[in-house]
Amino acid sequence: MSKKKIRFITNPFSGPKSGVKIDELIQSHIDEDMYNYEISYTEYAGHATILAKEAVMDEYFAVIAVGGDGTINEVGSSLVNTKTALGIIPLGSGNGFSYHLGIRRNIITAIQTLNTCHLVPIDTGVANGRFFINVAGLGLDATVAYRTKLNSRRGFIPYFLNTLKESLNFKYLSLHIKTAENEWEGEYAMAVIANGSVYGYDFTIAPQALLNDGQFDIVLIKKTQVFRYFLLVPRMLNKSIHKSPLVKYFKTSEITILNKAGGYFHVDGEGFECDESIHFKVLPSSILLLSNV
Repeated sequence: MSKKKIRFITNPFSGPKSGVKIDELIQSHIDEDMYNYEISYTEYAGHATILAKEAVMDEYFAVIAVGGDGTINEVGSSLVNTKTALGIIPLGSGNGFSYHLGIRRNIITAIQTLNTCHLVPIDTGVANGRFFINVAGLGLDATVAYRTKLNSRRGFIPYFLNTLKESLNFKYLSLHIKTAENEWEGEYAMAVIANGSVYGYDFTIAPQALLNDGQFDIVLIKKTQVFRYFLLVPRMLNKSIHKSPLVKYFKTSEITILNKAGGYFHVDGEGFECDESIHFKVLPSSILLLSNV
């Protein structure tokens, strides 16, 4: 049996594990009887996308994103509706997608998962032309994501401090929301569009989210006193946020959100300036994932 070609795309600046000798771990644990592998290192923003597209053109079996959710997004966006599979090794700060998959932060477990050679088709999402694999949205989390991107320091502490700072100054969103099933207006702190279930750091924002159901899980955080939002933290940790009276939770395959005030939105934790109207749509079974679940 001929070996399958795979490419590891590594963000050398990703997350708190930047000192990990990932090439040595790959060499020690990858099944070399199954795979012909190479390791590429990104040199600038967007480089992972270019390297992944090259692998698709050269008909690689899989591209492995080695980094955080941002690196996974760059790589995965290039693999949508192709025959080249996506694999992941968590080397980021939050690692939300790897938590959803049960890999968490375990690099060796991630490599062993690749060795199963088990392919699972999963959904992706698209928001105004930007693909996402795990979670997208607008509001407080998007503002924090945008501010954090401007900060050279990454990790939980800078993210937490940015969240506290933005919470004190945050202005609620007056949103017009439309789905195939309903249409309404309301004031919210956040509108979360979830394909996966975990933000990062094991904070579960969408406990009922599945990667292969053709549906988003929508989590709308209602307007209330700022201090009450901190009551949602334990609910995220025990996977019960959908039961909170502060949350409107439902599933849909397509949603349009009009936010005349503008601001920011994010895809997989990467913040961007916001258009007035954002259209989110599920792309069912649009990526092949190397996974043991």
